[in-house]
Amino acid sequence: MVNSSGATTTSLKLLLYEIEATPREYWADLLSALRQFRQKIPSATSPVVNAEQAQKNQAAIALLDSWLDDDEDTSEQQMTWDFLKTALDEDRLSNRPLFP
Repeated sequence: MVNSSGATTTSLKLLLYEIEATPREYWADLLSALRQFRQKIPSATSPVVNAEQAQKNQAAIALLDSWLDDDEDTSEQQMTWDFLKTALDEDRLSNRPLFP
């Protein structure tokens, strides 16, 4: 028999696996769908919320959302990565490149 803590851990691992298996460009849609689903669940009891912690959580959520919504130019990111790879491989003591 699995206790509720073990079942919760297993469910959380499965949920995280599904999130990681989803391409990042769809994470904002996934987050939106999850929030909509949670809002539809009837609440039997009102949760006890620490107002200070809730405010910190909202700040973290806003930061994560801003990262997901960041529409930086992909080609600029690729150029930056190419430059970094070259710079890191220039003065290596080994003949092997750090990033093949």
